[in-house]
Amino acid sequence: MKKKSITFIIITLLAVSFLSYCFFPVIFYEQKSEPWNIVLYDRNGILITDKATEFGYKKIIDLDLESSFVKSLILVEDKNYYNHFWIDILSKFWALYSNLNNKKIVSWWSTITEQYIKNKFFIKNKRTYLQKSREGFLAFYYSLPYLPNTLSTFEDREFTKNKILSQYLQNVYLWNNNYWVGAAIEVYFWKNNLSDLTDEEIVLLLSLIKYPSAKSIYDKEFSNYFDKVKNKLWFDFERKIEKLSKKQNIDLFPFASQDLISTNQTLTIDSKLWLFTRDIVNKTLEELKDKNVTNAAVFAINPKTREILIYEWSRDFYSKKIDWQVNVIKSQRQPWSTMKPFLYLMALEKGYWVNNLILDIESEYNSFSQWKTYISNNYSLKEYWLVRLKNALWNSLNNATVRLAFELWLENVYNYYKDYWFKLGETPEHYGYSLVLWNPSITLQDLVYSYARLTDLRDKNKFLLYDILSNPDNRDISFWVNSILNTSIPQAVKTGTSSNFKDNLIVSYHSDFVLWVWVWNNDNSSMIWVTGITWAGYIWRQIIEEAINLWYIKNYDYRVPDWVEKKSYCLDINCFRVENNFDFSNKNYFSRIRDNYYDRKDILQKLNEYEEQKLFDLRFYLK
Repeated sequence: MKKKSITFIIITLLAVSFLSYCFFPVIFYEQKSEPWNIVLYDRNGILITDKATEFGYKKIIDLDLESSFVKSLILVEDKNYYNHFWIDILSKFWALYSNLNNKKIVSWWSTITEQYIKNKFFIKNKRTYLQKSREGFLAFYYSLPYLPNTLSTFEDREFTKNKILSQYLQNVYLWNNNYWVGAAIEVYFWKNNLSDLTDEEIVLLLSLIKYPSAKSIYDKEFSNYFDKVKNKLWFDFERKIEKLSKKQNIDLFPFASQDLISTNQTLTIDSKLWLFTRDIVNKTLEELKDKNVTNAAVFAINPKTREILIYEWSRDFYSKKIDWQVNVIKSQRQPWSTMKPFLYLMALEKGYWVNNLILDIESEYNSFSQWKTYISNNYSLKEYWLVRLKNALWNSLNNATVRLAFELWLENVYNYYKDYWFKLGETPEHYGYSLVLWNPSITLQDLVYSYARLTDLRDKNKFLLYDILSNPDNRDISFWVNSILNTSIPQAVKTGTSSNFKDNLIVSYHSDFVLWVWVWNNDNSSMIWVTGITWAGYIWRQIIEEAINLWYIKNYDYRVPDWVEKKSYCLDINCFRVENNFDFSNKNYFSRIRDNYYDRKDILQKLNEYEEQKLFDLRFYLK
């Protein structure tokens, strides 16, 4: 191969390599990596976040290019800015001569365009001859779209130069993680207009541009730059500024600013309600130290609009002792007994009634695994035998719940859950009858949104479900009538506790408010007898009452849907004791539970001989 060809190939390869080296950061530049400030307001217009991104702090202001600051900047940084074509060749040669003569780098003589390229793409790169060549080439490349205009008239050139100058001011680094002159004058001088800067403030900012690595404005080298800039501008003032303020991040709710900023700049959260929640959570967890409880999470929404009001997914965002890295609201967890209301709603839709009787005994069921059976049992390990549907739900009786799922057919229950947005990744057989108690792993955020679908009380079945879960009289077996779950405006409430006491939660809903509270231990060890009605309930109750005080929850006189009315239910044969509650208007009951007198027509399922005999032995008299 001829020498000319080899030389041509080498030159071509070097040129391609240099072009690739220059354009790589431009081609792969990501806008999101630019410095910016995250500004968030709550639903009431209260500032809750004003912090720098990991790339720096940036503040938008109107740029006055006729201000004294901009004129001083051009004089100090690039006095021929409006005359050269983005690269000052003569100044480059003079800087090279100075560096060689001093045997060290004393000047780069970068134009404002080159500095803009450096600040936008290469802020963390070292200053080398190769790097400066790269910046110079890109500065020339940036001038190409403007050359046809700039070769014609000075006015056209000034217009395009002003555009570059504005972009430079939007990227210049001004110490302490502050970018853009707007950020610097706000943080350091509490000002928003360039025209308001004093001579001393102008010199300080220009000195920071010249020496951005200063540790203090009283560094010897920084002071030298300060004096040079002051003399070059012919300013005469007595130095008064002793220190520059550092940007203090405002971030009241880091859980929100980390997880919700993708939505918009005004969040739907209520900062007052959230701060109240945080105080209650921290106070409660301090009281629970001796019960081996370390963490809690709270999530609340407006069910009508799906607006998020509270979003606290750990006790402390910054504490190294708290595993805040796991977003409990969005991570998959087992919901335990909070799945049950949807099963009972399905039963109502299938034609069952709130006072129907269901058998609550420990029973064996198909586990859908070879040689294995599934055995149900209540948390208390007690059996209540015949209980009314509404009492079985509110007292969270596992035996009755599994029996109901068996009567409704497991596959039908599975499909019904999916209709309510439960993301069940496995088959019905995989979950078995534990599907209705604890088995599925779902996100708790999805659970809350599923509960929000229960708040349409125009539907007669949802109205009855709400009445069951909000009526204290239905909590007689496990939770007592006068419990912490009674609030000034009734809420439909469901609690849940894992069998090993590792999890403790409570979910409530109302037409205005859906609230979920979860209490747990970071190391996955068991808590000491902490149930859904105790400490999660304590946190929940105080948040509900505060939401009522803030008018998020209003007291409605709900319209009773068609085919539903308040009916009298006789508890004994002589009807001396009567219970009034909502039910389907065309349903009559024949059982009298206070006299242990039960009619087979009121029982949901057919009983076998063993069950009938056992009921008789326990003095449940059947007709």
